[in-house]
Amino acid sequence: MWSNVLYAARGLKKSPKFTATALLTLALGIGANAAIFSVVSAVLVRRLPIRDPQNVVVVHDQFPTLNLPRTTVSVLQFRDFSHRTDLFQSTAALKRKDLTLAGQGQALRLQGMEATSQLFSLLGVRPELGRDFTSQDDTYGNEPVVLLSHGLWQRLFGNDHAVVGRELRLDTKSYEIIGVLPKKIEALYPHVEVWVPAAFSPESLSPKYRWYVGYTMLARLAPGVNLQRARVGMETAAAHFNEDTFEQFHVELRSLIDEEVGDVRDQLYLLWSAVGLLLVLACANVANLVMVRNEGRAFEIAIRSALGCPRIRLVGQLFTESVLLALAGGGMGFLLAGGLLRALIKLAPAHLPRIADVHLDVRVVAWTFAVCLISSALFGILPAFVSTRAQVAESLKIGGCSATIGRRSVANALVVSQVGFALVLLVGSGLLLRTFERLVEINPGFVPDNVLTMRFSLPLATMNSDATASSRPYDPLRVASFSSSLLDRISSLHGVSQAAIATGAPFASEGYNTTFDIKGRQVDPTKPEPFANVTYATPQYFKALKIPLISGRFYIPAEMRVGNSSGKGAVRIIDEKLAKRFWPNQDPIGSEIGDEKDGWATIIGVVGDVRDTDLAAESTGMIYVPGYAGTTLIIRTKSNPTSFVAAIREAINEVDSSVPVYDVNSMQDLLAASLQSRKFATLLLTLFAALALALATVGLYAVLSYVVTRRTREIGIRIAIGASRDSVLLLIFRHGLMMTFSGMVLGLGISLLLKPLIASQLFGSQVFDGPTFSLASALLVMTALVAIFLPANRAVRVDPMIALRHE
Repeated sequence: MWSNVLYAARGLKKSPKFTATALLTLALGIGANAAIFSVVSAVLVRRLPIRDPQNVVVVHDQFPTLNLPRTTVSVLQFRDFSHRTDLFQSTAALKRKDLTLAGQGQALRLQGMEATSQLFSLLGVRPELGRDFTSQDDTYGNEPVVLLSHGLWQRLFGNDHAVVGRELRLDTKSYEIIGVLPKKIEALYPHVEVWVPAAFSPESLSPKYRWYVGYTMLARLAPGVNLQRARVGMETAAAHFNEDTFEQFHVELRSLIDEEVGDVRDQLYLLWSAVGLLLVLACANVANLVMVRNEGRAFEIAIRSALGCPRIRLVGQLFTESVLLALAGGGMGFLLAGGLLRALIKLAPAHLPRIADVHLDVRVVAWTFAVCLISSALFGILPAFVSTRAQVAESLKIGGCSATIGRRSVANALVVSQVGFALVLLVGSGLLLRTFERLVEINPGFVPDNVLTMRFSLPLATMNSDATASSRPYDPLRVASFSSSLLDRISSLHGVSQAAIATGAPFASEGYNTTFDIKGRQVDPTKPEPFANVTYATPQYFKALKIPLISGRFYIPAEMRVGNSSGKGAVRIIDEKLAKRFWPNQDPIGSEIGDEKDGWATIIGVVGDVRDTDLAAESTGMIYVPGYAGTTLIIRTKSNPTSFVAAIREAINEVDSSVPVYDVNSMQDLLAASLQSRKFATLLLTLFAALALALATVGLYAVLSYVVTRRTREIGIRIAIGASRDSVLLLIFRHGLMMTFSGMVLGLGISLLLKPLIASQLFGSQVFDGPTFSLASALLVMTALVAIFLPANRAVRVDPMIALRHE
């Protein structure tokens, strides 16, 4: 065994060009595999840091007729569903709740989460310091308590273990710190800094709030209950709890693992498949190189066989060289993977789960070693058997060529597979490029140039009044006065065209949603009420974003309402999507929406649809309400908006120095961030396709060069007896194009098998997109023609006299 290794090493050292080419090819294939597997391992394979994550599910409402395939649940639904103890061992609800930290110098906005008392026991997470929430903490009206994240504890308190029991001023209340959560929970909730009890109010449990969704519901499956059984049981629960609305209301259960990974799973599997094809293509290339090298050693192999060396020993010797190549290539690939991984992390979208945990670990080392062994088998075994099956007598003949026929067939088959795999990757990258191009060209419904967005927190300490302190955390009159002063100050800045405040902005922050009635229309009690997203905004909102007016008019400052936004004189603007859905054959201007209890509001305008979360998703319907309820600033400037950030911060500080500002972004950056995930997959697949095309081209060139070399004598004879150089050129081109077109047919077949994998990543095009297939095929054929021309041109320049003396 050891003698085989030493012999193989000496043999590789004697062929430096072959060894270097093979190692580089393998390093590219194995390195790309290791880098992508590192991401796949961290995101998809590595367990979530909770107890039995496979048994934790997320419960969603579904309203398919309202184009809401997946929403959160209401408080009342959470309570109802939690009673299904036959399905769930425990349940918990959580909802984002940001809080302003005061008393620690400059006011800071902390990303918070309110959760029911069973959340951490459901997840199997114990506080690192202090205690967990109790049912008493989770009771409405009790003293407020807070759990700190590990990161916030380090940042604010410097790992002080005496932090438990201290007071923390959040918004207008003092919260007792009862504990610090372990760092591992940040893998699941990376941005949450403080946790507070949900403590549902009696009002939220009222039947009238059954459809006021907003809480994420987690549940741990009961022993012996699988996901499918739980899904069936929850559909039954939906029918029982909502008999009148079950026609359109459903409940969906997803595993927490699927919920966290989301659409990223398909993208990573697509990239993993792509690097798998790239590795196979690289192995095919090296296999051809090995066969060409073994062909040059045919006389040596024949001598050893004639002297009595068993074929299995010859195969073992040749395969040992392949294993050495694979291991050395794997080592180089692992080093290359480190650099590739750093580039991947920089290019990866920010929302990719656990991207900070991606690194080359023991699992990746084991995977790389396995890939090396598989690679050695892929490119080593077949050439070893083919190279040792020749007849000894034929190989010992001077000029004998019959031994090369089988090898040539195998080499041709390898090139066909390379071309096929290259076409698959070219088509895949082409489809993603077309998708990305179409998304970039989509009109989002507003003009993002020179727009800056930022969020701020209301200074609640000064927003209270004696009249409102007991019923709400702020006085609407004071909020309106503060917001108006803030807008006036920002609008006065040189270079600012428009400034608005809203509850949300496209791609910047979440808005609200609501149900509503249409005055004068018969209400169908068996169906959910009409539903739409809602944005409270000041009048400048539409001009700041340049949202087009379709009909009617915009509202004006005099129509801004403080307190109740409905009732006499109240107005609304709706988008075109909502107008077409509920007023398909009439003008909605003048219609009134709302309800009998809170009052009605008149529709005064219809504006264009805005894609506010995903360029690939159309609006689901929007209602714009004049009001000061928002904390998102939308500012249009006359030049680069990021250059105004410092001035705007200073202006806000002049109005109230206690107001924290956060989430500062230009609208162009927000749009780019929304496409980052698709850009990431497109860029990588395009890179892999380029490498595949290069490898396929080199493989085709190598085989044809080998064919021309082996057939030099035959070509010389053909020319000597009168064959034209054009016919010789045609001979080589026919051979090369036959392999190319055969590979394209193979690629088409593989594309059929991979259709489900790429279909979910497309927008505005089909998997079998004619122009994309045509362009990819044309690019492959043109590259192949270049690869064919070089050896073909060498063939027609053969001198018959020299060729007849060949071999």
